[in-house]
Amino acid sequence: MADGTTDRWLGKGTALALRIILIGFALFQLYTSFAGMMEPLVQRGLFLGLGLGSVYLLSAAEGGVKGARRILDIVLALAGYYVCFHVAFNNQRLSDFMGELSTFDIALGFIALALVLEAARRTIGWFLPLLALAGLLYFYLGSAYVSGPWQPPRVSTLTLIETTYASTETIFGYMVDMGTRVIAVFIIFGALLLSTGATEIFIKLATLIAGRSWGGQAKVCTASSALFGTVTGSAVANVMALGPITIPTMHRAGYTKSYAAAIEAVASAGGQIMPPVMGAGAFIMAEMLDIPYSSVVVAALIPAILYFLTIWFSVGFRARKMNIRPLDRSEMPAARELLDPYTALPMYLPVGVLIGMLAMDLTPTLAGATAVATLIVTQVILRGAKCLAEGRTHELGATYREYLSQVLEGLYDAGRAIAMIAVLLACAAIVVKVLTATGAGVKVSSVILSLSGDNLVFVLILTAVLAILLGMDVPTTASYILAAAVAAPIVIKLGVAPLNAHLFIFYFAILSAITPPVCASVFAAASIAKVNFWKVGGHAVVLAIGLYLIPFLFIFRTGVLMEGSWLQIAYDTGITSIAIIAITAASTGYFFGPLNWPLRIFVYGAAALLFYPAAWSDIVGLVMIAALAGVSYFREPRTSGAPQRQPADLKL
Repeated sequence: MADGTTDRWLGKGTALALRIILIGFALFQLYTSFAGMMEPLVQRGLFLGLGLGSVYLLSAAEGGVKGARRILDIVLALAGYYVCFHVAFNNQRLSDFMGELSTFDIALGFIALALVLEAARRTIGWFLPLLALAGLLYFYLGSAYVSGPWQPPRVSTLTLIETTYASTETIFGYMVDMGTRVIAVFIIFGALLLSTGATEIFIKLATLIAGRSWGGQAKVCTASSALFGTVTGSAVANVMALGPITIPTMHRAGYTKSYAAAIEAVASAGGQIMPPVMGAGAFIMAEMLDIPYSSVVVAALIPAILYFLTIWFSVGFRARKMNIRPLDRSEMPAARELLDPYTALPMYLPVGVLIGMLAMDLTPTLAGATAVATLIVTQVILRGAKCLAEGRTHELGATYREYLSQVLEGLYDAGRAIAMIAVLLACAAIVVKVLTATGAGVKVSSVILSLSGDNLVFVLILTAVLAILLGMDVPTTASYILAAAVAAPIVIKLGVAPLNAHLFIFYFAILSAITPPVCASVFAAASIAKVNFWKVGGHAVVLAIGLYLIPFLFIFRTGVLMEGSWLQIAYDTGITSIAIIAITAASTGYFFGPLNWPLRIFVYGAAALLFYPAAWSDIVGLVMIAALAGVSYFREPRTSGAPQRQPADLKL
């Protein structure tokens, strides 16, 4: 009895402490975003420490964890906080090149590495931590056990800890710096938007945009995921936030549950490449290339549009094929709901401020922090103004208490997400450091070059496969970082511009989230729909056929990255859009009317010609598509008066 009571009190105390720490973590990030970053080891030590310890405290606060396991997790949490805070509090001594590490420093270094690996395992699974552990063993012991060209330089224990722990080179390196300086504030912004009501506004806006077209229910999902993704930059977050609303809606309209889940998974993954706030990898890309983040945003704009255009036409063709009617006018939101100054303006204004500041080439940190401040202040003013305008002065206290609760919930969710990204970045940094310090990255690059015979197309295919494979059990950010470390130098060496090469890799890292057998976005959507994972994965791959070809255009039709004259940009974008429409028509089996397999193969061939960057292939492809469109349009009867298929007739 006593033991059970003590454990319950310990659980409640842990949960309360965790809540305070994570809210404080988010507030600390907001403060430094405005006031400026501290000394590198101080800022990064506090950032990783709060993240690392909180991952273990999250485990200790779980309802199913009891007794000795909970106590162990609390001890690990305290150790996680301490080993990183030790670096922050001793930054001057550790930064002194003339200073020597003590035995205690070295011991803490080994503990920190072990804690990072275990926290990463708990957060993202086995693959990346095992890769990091193998890398550390290769770095530390490889000179004694590996011979030949793959033998790494000899490394002492002191050098190992100095490189990985007691410096700004690895777990406190530039990746963690990007986490604390840029990524965290955008996570906070997205979390606060969600907690204060943005989901409803985004879905209403998407419904107004897409609801009256064929496949409107699925297009609402596509449009809302694009809008939502532009402020969250996370595939799984998109699925979990929108999926419970969009998947049942699509199923009621007539789509199967597995197909509806696939639409949500694919659309949500695209949020990571949707400007102005893309996935965390985009910020790291700008840092790696030493270019303004706005340059990445501009280059990614047309590819993002092409991504969602692919889904848009795919679900539209399928809706016509299955005769799933557009939404009725009575189901559409009134435009005034989206222009209500009390509910809509607090969502639009912060996003507008963010876009404007990024367009002015102000730092992402300042832009994100200002957007957060705009959101909070605007909500405070307009919620109070609404009460006063409606004569509900007596409800001001309750209104602000509710708002405070929403803000605290958003800060807690943000702190939790930041803690996980901090651990992920630290673990990925270990792998990247090993690749560079041992020369293994160069050796792997040489192997890829030898396999491809220096052929650019083969190198790109191998790079795409590498990015997808690396992303099968890790988030997009880690997949991009690892693939870029190995493959980007090769692609650049073969004459591709650095930004084009990195966007190519980043895009395929995003596609790993929807590519079976391991794809987090698909798994999340399948769990919401309560259907077989493989059915959802199969539909997702068919939906994404055109998406797997788009990145190759970054190399061969560079106008889609806003490179070249406006004429070239318009031409490349137009040809690509037609190719995307053709390939989705062939995949769906509908183009102004049903397509049998010979016609589908014919359309695939036309799309392939348009993807090939030559004037003759563009002309032939366009003629083929125009001919088929004309024949299909005049051959097939219009279906506007046909009865709608009912959901009851469908299977999962």
